[in-house]
Amino acid sequence: MPDRIEALIDDLSSADESVRRHALEDLGDLGDARAVAPLAEALAEPSAAIREAAVDALKAIRGEATICAVAPKLRSPVTAVRNAASEILQAIGEPAVPCLLRLLEDDDKDIRKYAVDILTQIGSPAAEAAFIRVLSDRDVNVASAAAEALGRVGGPDSVPSLIRLLRTNSWVQCSVAKSLGQLGGAEALAALRRLTQDDDPMVVFSAVDALIHAGCDEAFDALLPFREHPNRLIRKRVAAAFEARLAASANQANQTTNV
Repeated sequence: MPDRIEALIDDLSSADESVRRHALEDLGDLGDARAVAPLAEALAEPSAAIREAAVDALKAIRGEATICAVAPKLRSPVTAVRNAASEILQAIGEPAVPCLLRLLEDDDKDIRKYAVDILTQIGSPAAEAAFIRVLSDRDVNVASAAAEALGRVGGPDSVPSLIRLLRTNSWVQCSVAKSLGQLGGAEALAALRRLTQDDDPMVVFSAVDALIHAGCDEAFDALLPFREHPNRLIRKRVAAAFEARLAASANQANQTTNV
């Protein structure tokens, strides 16, 4: 006689969607690893409700079996399946990091990009050194994603590697600029000031925006000449930043007065 898990797995083959959905929910609640493989297959179901129930169940079960079953789904040609796999791995978090670090070496550039994106969402400290290595990835989108990710998970050790990447194309330069503004520090600010002299207006805008994000007095001193910049978008961005900074200072002064 089949046990409860086996019976629920059998229910996943039912023609009745409500039966399949309830079986998925119960399998998630029971947390038995025997259900992982059929649950992973349910990620490809046409019904969004079934896919969502399978995602929730796998997020509840977690564990190495789930990671091993879900990670290959990142290769699916179906966007909904790839998104489901990404959501599950993000929810599992730190235990999924070793698997994702291995995927950074995959031959498929899309898989490497997915790994960068998921690791960024997890925010693991172990990702920083890996992302620094990925800065030299042969695919510009992967390298750019790693550069941008370092602004979220990196620290001072990331800054020199990011600055070296400023010799590459404009797309990557924009990602580097954003991260340097997030990481801050004298070396990052000096690099951003140099980048504001680039010939590409898109790169200049990114460098200016990064200096605004840095928010310190040194960064805003560097932005003063850009209030008269010939590019209208850059000029408007800088003007808005100075107005916001002035309003914040006035608000702080009023709060201090009212204390």
